[in-house]
Amino acid sequence: MKRFILFIAVFVIFYYFSNAQEEVKTEETTVTDVKDKPVKSPFETSVLIDFPTTVIPSKGSFQLLIHHRFGTINNGISDIYGIYAPSNIKMTFDYSLFDFLQVGFSSEKNNKIQEIHGKLNVLTQTRSGSIPVSVSLYSMAGIGARSEDFYGKTYKFINRLSLFEQLIISRKFSERLSLLTGASWSHYNAVSYDKGEKHDHVGIHVGGRCKIWSENSFIFEYTYPFKIVPSEELNPPKPGFSAGLEFGTSTHGFQVFASNYQELNPVQNISRTQSDFFKGDILLGFNITIRF
Repeated sequence: MKRFILFIAVFVIFYYFSNAQEEVKTEETTVTDVKDKPVKSPFETSVLIDFPTTVIPSKGSFQLLIHHRFGTINNGISDIYGIYAPSNIKMTFDYSLFDFLQVGFSSEKNNKIQEIHGKLNVLTQTRSGSIPVSVSLYSMAGIGARSEDFYGKTYKFINRLSLFEQLIISRKFSERLSLLTGASWSHYNAVSYDKGEKHDHVGIHVGGRCKIWSENSFIFEYTYPFKIVPSEELNPPKPGFSAGLEFGTSTHGFQVFASNYQELNPVQNISRTQSDFFKGDILLGFNITIRF
């Protein structure tokens, strides 16, 4: 815990150094004729930690997301608690075609998965409460870019494909508290039957943000995976848990956290995670969102 607090303290210093160069956000004005407009900023960014929120930037917005996950803290000071260990990186580019529709592309290092994804807002919570929740649909198709040998002797192009679908429901309860929940389906076209892997899993997700002061918040995510086919799985995936701090400015979002997820791909995390956060399998990480 002390190591995690130290890591957060370093990130806070970096955040405030960057924030000094940003313009101060203008405060939201309260006007009677805008009560039925969407609630403002239920979450700071379109991604909470590893999974999407219901937030979509306004039409024509472009954003770059940098996801960085260090190694586990288990080796102690020898690799500075995972900071010098082999890390995983993911770059995401998103564009809002409309206020309710976002599309994007991602590239992840460890598994060389290239993602095409989109998010559609079906409902958006309003300030008047006439629509009490936001509902979004998120869809992702992944293509593995490893060599053909990785996919076995019976290689076909479709072996590279994976799919992820998620329903997200969120509510902003107050200026300080926003929560979300959802359900997802993950699918691999090709799996190793020798390892007891399954093609499909479903996941139940909960997460939230609680503002501590100004635009600085505590954030968390929890994901519980289920197999769809009721047969034995040699290495069933472990639940995912992440928690940390989030800092926001008018053009940037910073998140620093601890997690047991190392793979920055939702299908991989839900279907194949073997690390257990509550048994000490913890990795430190950060996300940076840059809005244009």
